[in-house]
Amino acid sequence: MTGPRPAHRLVHLTDPHLTAEQVLLHDRLEPWSRLFSALSAAAQFAPDAVLLSGDVGERGHAIHDRAAQLLRQAEKQLGCPVITVPGNHDAPGAIGAGFNTSRTDTGPNPTDTVHEVNGLRVLALDSHGYNEPRGKLDPEQLDWVTSVLAEPAPHGTVMVLHHPPIPTIDPFLATVGLADPAALAARLQGADVRVILSGHLHLSTAGSLGSVPVWSGPALSYNHNPFTPVGTLQGLDSSWMSVVDLHESTVVTSAVPMQTPAAVFTRHLPPPIPSPTTPTEPHTTQE
Repeated sequence: MTGPRPAHRLVHLTDPHLTAEQVLLHDRLEPWSRLFSALSAAAQFAPDAVLLSGDVGERGHAIHDRAAQLLRQAEKQLGCPVITVPGNHDAPGAIGAGFNTSRTDTGPNPTDTVHEVNGLRVLALDSHGYNEPRGKLDPEQLDWVTSVLAEPAPHGTVMVLHHPPIPTIDPFLATVGLADPAALAARLQGADVRVILSGHLHLSTAGSLGSVPVWSGPALSYNHNPFTPVGTLQGLDSSWMSVVDLHESTVVTSAVPMQTPAAVFTRHLPPPIPSPTTPTEPHTTQE
């Protein structure tokens, strides 16, 4: 049985935390192989675009030129744009000219960009936060957001930034998202933003900013254990990506694990039931 095809499909990646050559992340993880695997796996979903919502590199690791080259290669192989925003681990200016080659407009910061994806507008924002506890949007950025959204896009807008404008279940992580989310919410009232995609938490979290759905996707590098005692953080060796389907009347986000667990069953599904409008062969009776 097959469901309705989305009008647009996006692959959402976040927080790869790429390290310098031959350096393991937290002395254990190989983040480049996780990004390679995710970009290869993205082909399975035939996305209209891939969105990378920040922390491309681990803080202090000069990997961004190599990362930009890899992402440009992925654009050619996937046949779609790869759109990147910086995170709090990416130093100002690290997401340079080699990224976001599909942009149609640039805002107050070089990493505030607009992209057109088959009638869908992607509005990418730099939420800053390098060496700061929270992310933020400047007044100039908010004014620019208002000007971009003044004219609706044919299929609406997807906004992407690193810091989520919603809280989460972990008491500490709930304090390190976007500062003053209400200021952003005020600019989105009546606009055509269909979903906000973010990262940063390493813990999949869904909510809303006003009437706009928000998805903070699970990380490619590692994810936080929600069962640790208050006052501690523990990163788990798990790697995830997200698939975002935009249908005509709804948005569906799906967290997809990069490690394949052991199968507990395999079941063959029945063939789809023809709809009333599906032509069928005329019925014949055998003598």
